[in-house]
Amino acid sequence: MTNTISAQGLALIQAHEGFRAEPAQLPDGNWVVGYSHVRAGEAGDPLNQDEAADLLKIDVAPVETLVNARVTQPLKQTQFDSLVSFAFSIGAEAFEQSQVLRRVNAGDHMAAACSMDAWRKSDVGGELQIVDALVRRRAAEKALYLQDLALEAPSVFVRAKLDHAASILGAPVTYAPAPAVGSIPVAQPKAEPAAVIAEILKSEPTTEALLLTQVVPDDVVEEGEIVTAHAKPVARSIQEARAAARRAHAEMTAEGVETSLLFKPMHVIRAGTPPTQVDHRLRNARLRAERGWLPQLRSLVVENVGLFALMVFGFALLTIAVSLGLNAKGAAIELGAAAGVAIPGVAAVAMATIGLRRPHRHADAEHANA
Repeated sequence: MTNTISAQGLALIQAHEGFRAEPAQLPDGNWVVGYSHVRAGEAGDPLNQDEAADLLKIDVAPVETLVNARVTQPLKQTQFDSLVSFAFSIGAEAFEQSQVLRRVNAGDHMAAACSMDAWRKSDVGGELQIVDALVRRRAAEKALYLQDLALEAPSVFVRAKLDHAASILGAPVTYAPAPAVGSIPVAQPKAEPAAVIAEILKSEPTTEALLLTQVVPDDVVEEGEIVTAHAKPVARSIQEARAAARRAHAEMTAEGVETSLLFKPMHVIRAGTPPTQVDHRLRNARLRAERGWLPQLRSLVVENVGLFALMVFGFALLTIAVSLGLNAKGAAIELGAAAGVAIPGVAAVAMATIGLRRPHRHADAEHANA
């Protein structure tokens, strides 16, 4: 059986949508007129209440079809009217995914009516807030949905108690008034990045004049030649290039710039000393990063095995010296022997430490070959 909305249901929608004779612009650029009728593009002419009521019936028809298609349980007229108003308010997609529809189809009409209370927020100035108009509309739709259900519940027999879950949902909060239609400015389209950059460049008179200047006329472009926006390439012979290099060298020499490397053969440059001092720490860090930790560790162990042995030997001498000193008991001979053993131990540890901290030979060789 296909249901249709009644006059009572239409009156409920009209009361909560409100009547607008003059079109008002929405944030998306469209226009709303009458009982929430949307016009795309132009605002159009004003409407009277009869014309708005006729348009409302046209706008409600798809919602009636939606409710008939999605609800699988038989409904009373008041329940159908309530669901059409609810779906008209929240939209078709939200209605299809709502707990209200799921509980209606499960036959739990009381839970379905209570689920309507959750849909009381709207986007107000970019923030979700509880809107007083939605609270009143949900209450009216809930009451209409439950209107024809049994009402008998004597208070002396069914004494009401606090429902903590419901008290959290209905806890005192700040209710935002419904914003007036047309109070939210229309969203302006964002400018393309290229257009924004062009406007910034044009803000400077000098830059704007340069952008509007055609440096290379079209009639001088030769076939097969690549031309940039501000210069035309010039082909030069080898002799002209050498002459230009000599002039540049003479100018750099006159200014006191070091140019000895410019005209030296490459093998002379490689064999000679670099003109600047090399920072060994930065070079070694770069080489270690390029080699990786495993080859670096292997190279460190192979190169410095002798130094590690020398350091172990030095620590062994120091251990013997400490043992002799502790057992001396004030005897001069034992103290002298301990000092004689400690001195070479300290020297061995110091030499091994200095050797381990020196730059690696293979790093120098790799840098020299680079």
